Amino acid sequence: METHKRLTKPTLFIFTLMNFVLAMSSFLFNGILDQVAQQLTIPISETGLLNSAYAYGAGLGVPITLVLFRKFERTSMLKIMLALTILASIWMIFTTSFEQLLLIRFLTGVTGNGYGVLAMGTVAALTPPEKLGSTLAKLIMGASLALVIGMPLTRMLSQYFNWQVDYLFLIVLMIIAFIYFLNFLPSVKSNQNDINFKSELALLKNKETLFVLFSSLITFIGYGSLFTYVTPYLLELFPNVDHILSYYLIIMGLSCFSGNLFGGYMSDRIGFKKALLMGTASQILLTALIFAFQKQMWVTLILILLWQFMGWFVGLQLNTGINITTQNKSSFILSLNSSNIQLGQAFGLSIAVFIIKSFGIQSLSLLTLSSAVLILLISTVLKERA
Repeated sequence: METHKRLTKPTLFIFTLMNFVLAMSSFLFNGILDQVAQQLTIPISETGLLNSAYAYGAGLGVPITLVLFRKFERTSMLKIMLALTILASIWMIFTTSFEQLLLIRFLTGVTGNGYGVLAMGTVAALTPPEKLGSTLAKLIMGASLALVIGMPLTRMLSQYFNWQVDYLFLIVLMIIAFIYFLNFLPSVKSNQNDINFKSELALLKNKETLFVLFSSLITFIGYGSLFTYVTPYLLELFPNVDHILSYYLIIMGLSCFSGNLFGGYMSDRIGFKKALLMGTASQILLTALIFAFQKQMWVTLILILLWQFMGWFVGLQLNTGINITTQNKSSFILSLNSSNIQLGQAFGLSIAVFIIKSFGIQSLSLLTLSSAVLILLISTVLKERA
């Protein structure tokens, strides 16, 4: 890494802004799944396919794309991915076919998350190791802000505008970021340039790296399913919650925002491994309580806020951990971690559709509980063998 280069505040702001934009494009439909289902005249469980397509694109396409184009300089590839995301997003707002929507969501999953992996690697390369956790927390803060502002605002504006108007706003922000990167983002010689692809694959022999990759997959199988369907989940259990749902989504976003920042603080203070165990144990307790108190509206609403807080706390540890265990030497391994997060959500959504149809949406929390228990068991076994 070129030590004379540092991450400037304006550049970090633009990266955070783009994280907000990509998070918004990722879960734009989450807060309005019920309305999208009515608009497209399809079952609400099938509207989740819009998120599944995006997740599968990210999970399957990003590693392949980054391997094929790994000879490109990192920031040049970042700009290419962002440009392709802009073009695909423009196509999306003009299509009227649900099938085309699914295809475009898959493509933006590839390009958008390809950008995201490269952006995280670039930020990490420009950040001193002792500040990595807090800096990544600021980067990921964009995604939590999307929950604070984006999801509730999307639901409120859906009464007056369709989702295409929201996407047009996101496209404008992407173009602004693209222009900034063209003019002010320097090239970054990262550690990955010093090793070949076989050496990158050799990083998979590291037990800590494998654990982070596995944890990302399993954690988001459970988290992604309940997170995506949280709006219809609450409406099914408590129909009267509809009149406060927009405000509740704002509070939920603030909870995610706070969990992310606290996760960065704890990662720098006690290390990502201890913080990950602490967060996972908390997730188990909270999810069990969510299932137990399903008939108590206010208790459930509070528990979901705490669950979201710890969910983003855990997510920060996974992103920090993969950078630490690989020493930021491999965009390919970073992409695998991103892919596992997206594939976890995709698998979780696929399982969620089956659970909703077979047992009812109120049973989703059991999937979330199972994934957290599995991570805690495996981490305990690894700790005993260490």
